[in-house]
Amino acid sequence: MLENTHGFEIAGRAANGIEAIALIKRLQPDCALLDLSMPGANGLETFLEARRWSPDTRFAIVTGNPSPAIFAQLVDAGVSGIFLKSAEPGDICEGVAEICRGRKVLPPEISRILQAEKAGSEMTAREIEVLQAIARGKSNNQIAEHLGVSPKTVDTHRTNLMKKLGVHSTATLLVKAMKDGLIDVTGTE
Repeated sequence: MLENTHGFEIAGRAANGIEAIALIKRLQPDCALLDLSMPGANGLETFLEARRWSPDTRFAIVTGNPSPAIFAQLVDAGVSGIFLKSAEPGDICEGVAEICRGRKVLPPEISRILQAEKAGSEMTAREIEVLQAIARGKSNNQIAEHLGVSPKTVDTHRTNLMKKLGVHSTATLLVKAMKDGLIDVTGTE
């Protein structure tokens, strides 16, 4: 796609995040376009490591997973642009060209998704701990014992989480939290 766009020269291609880091370190490209989901190291990990070795490279991320929490992490970490794989190829190429000119590019669909992250960022650290414990299948009593609080306090946190995420059951709380990238279901007990 980018090869056919005037003004771009493809310096290299990588099959995974580790390979991408090595290529970026060696080639020092003006811009690196990374997939968020790569074997070896994901797009965020690749960006953070490659930036150390190639500080002048601008980074753009493409993803099929519209996760507000991950997008917020990427923006906070300093990526220059984020694109959904479902976007028009020409829009992605134009966005990458803008990034090469030194601009940051967050298309409207990414900005809307980032707005959804604000609800999650309003959660307290304790609420996030409770949410993670719920995701691991812990009961209120187990969570209370682990956190050193009463089961009633855990129930209050659970209720507050449901209000903040606009859901009415624990099942929908978990689905919404997973969809929004607030919990990671890999590595749970």
